[in-house]
Amino acid sequence: MNTKKLYHLTWALLFYVNVQLNAQDSIRFQPKLLLDFPVLELPHLNKAAGMAYNKRTGNLSGNNTSPTAGDYLRSFESLSMQQALAVTKNLHATNYYYNNKLWNKWIAPTTNKKALLNRMAANITAGVVDYVLAYHLMVFGPVWLHEEFHRNGITHQCISSHNDTYYRISGGIPGGSVSKVRDEDLIRWKAAAPQEMIRSFSAGVEAQYELVRNMRKDNFFSKTHYANMAMNILITKQAVDYVNQFKKKGYDASIDTMNKYGTIISERDYVGWDFTGWVYDLFKPNESYTSRGTHPNGNGVDRAIKRSDLTKEEDDYLAKMGRMQYINFLSPAMIGVSRIKLNEQSAFSFAGRHVLNSFGYDVGADIFLEIKGSQWFVGLHGYQNQQRFFPGIEIEKPSFEIKTKKKSIPMQARAMLWLQPKDQLFKTDKATPGGLLQLRGKHQVGKNFFVYAEAEAKTEGWVAGNPYLNSNVTMRMGLYWDIH
Repeated sequence: MNTKKLYHLTWALLFYVNVQLNAQDSIRFQPKLLLDFPVLELPHLNKAAGMAYNKRTGNLSGNNTSPTAGDYLRSFESLSMQQALAVTKNLHATNYYYNNKLWNKWIAPTTNKKALLNRMAANITAGVVDYVLAYHLMVFGPVWLHEEFHRNGITHQCISSHNDTYYRISGGIPGGSVSKVRDEDLIRWKAAAPQEMIRSFSAGVEAQYELVRNMRKDNFFSKTHYANMAMNILITKQAVDYVNQFKKKGYDASIDTMNKYGTIISERDYVGWDFTGWVYDLFKPNESYTSRGTHPNGNGVDRAIKRSDLTKEEDDYLAKMGRMQYINFLSPAMIGVSRIKLNEQSAFSFAGRHVLNSFGYDVGADIFLEIKGSQWFVGLHGYQNQQRFFPGIEIEKPSFEIKTKKKSIPMQARAMLWLQPKDQLFKTDKATPGGLLQLRGKHQVGKNFFVYAEAEAKTEGWVAGNPYLNSNVTMRMGLYWDIH
């Protein structure tokens, strides 16, 4: 049997396993769509308005800003991490919803055989649409989200920037870059907040893993049956390949080409390829940004870090990170299995995680639980810098109700506790304890429509999907639509 036939046979068998694991739900795959958008988020809105002010006036960052009402409106050009994540998740979830509706009409999953064909067809067509959204539309897709997570750290410094996927709409050559960032702002940023700059370099891939994680939560806890197997694989593979990209033979030559055409400073990407820049500054947080040297064209700072610029220690560490990235493939969701049933009332699932950050990485596991109708999400975190391991735990209650005399209020809560490296440093063995508490309450205003308010408070520390490394309280107000 040749490799191609073996691949197709394996794929069919995995789908069959998926159907058998969910056999009790065979009349299932009921179309369901959850749309969630945080319309207002503070203090991000103030930072984004300050960025819009500097962009409009041409000012450098680091000075006081006086945003106008127009600047606050323009601030939505740089969304928060959670807003950007919601946009991309909503876009792809809508794809899965309509694919489920179509295939339930064309192949009603009333038997196991039909259920198998239904899921195969839905995953294939949804995967094709996902690919088009991700790599051809680009705007609001995973490439756009990747760049918006980069930009979030830049925006919080009130530094103006541009997501180059927007060229798909405004003309020009669209691409996965963040441009229109001035050297002077990068020089100040590295000197003032090096750990935040380092985190911004790895934040693009962080966005991709957060998208996959949130889709898994919907599939497990809300039984949305999103046909996103291809998306899980596509996004994870792209992230893993990107971290390992520096090993390719032509890596340094690609940076030479990048530099050759980067004659205008404003057209250059703010980091170049992400992860040689990330590991370079991870090991050298106190080195001045100008130590990178002069750009080969003779104007500005040489931003992009080649593999040949790395020390052996840095190179070895990045190679280790590349190997550990494969942990992110460890999940039954990769073969379309969202829930593994234990009995009629209980189910579980799991996923491995390895995410790069401001001090090194977080390695751990996500555990999804439903026990006699009670749902829990548990995240086990192993924070690691160069010196030592720091433990952490995350517990989330996806839905519960607070009952008053007049009505019940739907709620959602999350709590985290951790030890992380002091000052987010790579080269320290000192720990700082910390934690996060998040609470959301919803108010129903229509049959399936809700408004919600959310508070998220944290101490100093890194949390995926939260841009702040210092202590912070974030308030959100948003809209939630449960279509089923």
